[in-house]
Amino acid sequence: MIIKSRVFVIIGISLSVTLSGLLVISTLRKASLPNVVLITVDALRPDHLGCYGYARNTSPNIDNLAKQGVCFLNCFSPGSSTTSAMPSFLSGKYLNIYNKEAVFNAGLKNILDQKFTLLSEYLKHRGYYTAAFVTNGHLGPGSGFEQGFSRYHFDFKTTDGKDLTSEVLCFLSGYHGKKPLFIWVHYMDTHIPYKHENACLGDFKNDFLYAKENRKLRVTPIDTFNKSQNAYSSDGNLPRAAHIGGKSSLNYYVMRYDAEIRYLDDQVGRLLEHLRKNSIIIISSDHGESLGEHNRYFAHGENIFDEALRVPLIIKDTGLFRGGFKIDAAVSSVDIVPTILSRVNPPWYFFNKNKFDGIDLKSVILGKNKKRKYIYSFFPWAFSIRDAGRSFKFILNQDGGEELYFLPDENTNLIAAGSREADLIKSELKSNLLDWLKHRPVRCDINVERTPLSDEERDNLKSLGYLQ
Repeated sequence: MIIKSRVFVIIGISLSVTLSGLLVISTLRKASLPNVVLITVDALRPDHLGCYGYARNTSPNIDNLAKQGVCFLNCFSPGSSTTSAMPSFLSGKYLNIYNKEAVFNAGLKNILDQKFTLLSEYLKHRGYYTAAFVTNGHLGPGSGFEQGFSRYHFDFKTTDGKDLTSEVLCFLSGYHGKKPLFIWVHYMDTHIPYKHENACLGDFKNDFLYAKENRKLRVTPIDTFNKSQNAYSSDGNLPRAAHIGGKSSLNYYVMRYDAEIRYLDDQVGRLLEHLRKNSIIIISSDHGESLGEHNRYFAHGENIFDEALRVPLIIKDTGLFRGGFKIDAAVSSVDIVPTILSRVNPPWYFFNKNKFDGIDLKSVILGKNKKRKYIYSFFPWAFSIRDAGRSFKFILNQDGGEELYFLPDENTNLIAAGSREADLIKSELKSNLLDWLKHRPVRCDINVERTPLSDEERDNLKSLGYLQ
């Protein structure tokens, strides 16, 4: 069922509640606080999941969760790379990294300054035991993403979801504390290089998607003048980090991507089996992935088109976030933190919601999000504004270039047509974006540091293509 609008009749009772009374209520509710489980999957496109309409059986466990929760069909990330997206994702505020070295090179320190408060810190202060399990080199200890976590598991040795899930399950089996849990698990399996060659290839090979119109890809060459060129660079070719010897078919690599989703879905299923019933479960991604759109292949962080910005968002919880509903309203990853905090500490959130740029997604389900007109995304050299009510998106590039699209078409720049209507819409969106840019996004990489890497860390980052 897709919800486009709802009409609710609410009988209100006026209560005079003092701040001290709210604090008492907040304290009493601590005993029944739910666990919060945030699952993020690197470079996961929603349109390759069954619950979003994909034809391949890539995600039975995630699909089952979507049937129990709420699936947001149009969620957009603030950025198209891990480092441009996750500061906003974990803070509920529009934060951006402007240091291009920090955007592309893993292993740098303090790319998210500790002056900014993250979800983990809010929940820890609320009484949660906080634990994270990550393997992305950009999220390593010292990056700033670890702040607020009582336990921060980061393993340079493997990015395999099976190993990561086993680590989480080991922690859960050994946790006997009385505090509720906040667990963040970040999987890397759907990020190149694809390593699970035999994962469901038998199911997907030679199906109608594999046999459809195909194209041959050329591997991105090594630049003789810049041999440190990132192995993830696409630039119209297959990134070197994705290349498997002798394989040049686009459909083959899409199949490999889908097989990684299926492998990852099995690990998510293992994790879900061991979660307490009274748990808020959120599944999303840091960003999407280009699979041929705009001449980019198996890459991200090279533009801010929607294939790199659209992410899945599934929330399962008691109350409104259940029942298998699908919401088509445009939302943002920056909404996740406010939604969680409103749920676990409503009195506090009521008085502090203005600290956040995101909104509580309950308002979207209830049809009360009419005040939100725009959603923003950004990268070091480009910014975009999306009209949340109309299907228009404006992009302002650092070099002054301007683009206006009527979504979902992001190939026809309406500015080139020169119509009066396009000019008016561009003027409105550009004016709002420029006003917004006077105060947002806030720079979060204030004191980036480069520290020596151990041999083990360097070898791991090389294997992932983050270092040459």
